Amino acid sequence: MWLLAFSAAMTLDPIRSTSPRYRNPNVKPGWYKSRQRTITPHQKRLERTLWPLFGLTFTYGNMLDLDHAFGRAAPRVLEIGCGCGEALLALASARPDHDFLGVDWFRSGVCTTLGLIEEAGLTNVRLVRADAAMLLANGLPATPLFDEVFVLFPDPWRGSVERRIVRPETAALISARTRAGGVLRFASDVVGYAEDVEALLAAAGGWESVPVARVEEQRPGHFRPDTKYARDGTAAGRSIDDFTFLRIGGGPPPTPG
Repeated sequence: MWLLAFSAAMTLDPIRSTSPRYRNPNVKPGWYKSRQRTITPHQKRLERTLWPLFGLTFTYGNMLDLDHAFGRAAPRVLEIGCGCGEALLALASARPDHDFLGVDWFRSGVCTTLGLIEEAGLTNVRLVRADAAMLLANGLPATPLFDEVFVLFPDPWRGSVERRIVRPETAALISARTRAGGVLRFASDVVGYAEDVEALLAAAGGWESVPVARVEEQRPGHFRPDTKYARDGTAAGRSIDDFTFLRIGGGPPPTPG
């Protein structure tokens, strides 16, 4: 019986994925919401004790003040979809003169990252638990805030590309909040995804695709951290596409002071 039910569900899935409701990025699927409630007792303790130190909460009408949150004005990096914090912690450890903002919707990943921040003794990381598109639209001023934006291995949303994090409206939000001379780093192991992002940014204007090696050579410490997800993908035979885009319209990011 369960096999028949599973087969029926799989048969209906393409229909569901093409319905107007499922393709609307403002309507979250049931499984997307349910994952917010599942955290362990240990993660609850981390959340209770460490969120006041490293977490930022925004509400509609009250934009986040990042200068106040970090207590200084420094080059600033945003990671969209920071997951369990592996890449974010590697970047923040390598660049103590930069400030890092990680955003992710999934509660368990944010709780795990809180523990890693404390364990590493880092003071240059803050977290926001939110949908990244909602944060960009409603939680951050529409002014250039970031010198670098990372989008690493985002969900490809096969069958519902309207939900992808880099889509026309969110690309415009990222553009407005990236400083002139700043960079957007994008990586994916999904065939064609990086090229789709490249075409989208080219159509939007204000971005130039540049060789990854050139950015890493000219800006020491700027790299894509290796993560378990990337290693597992490579071991499974999936190739990783790395793209770097330069925000056109000004000079290089400010020198750390």
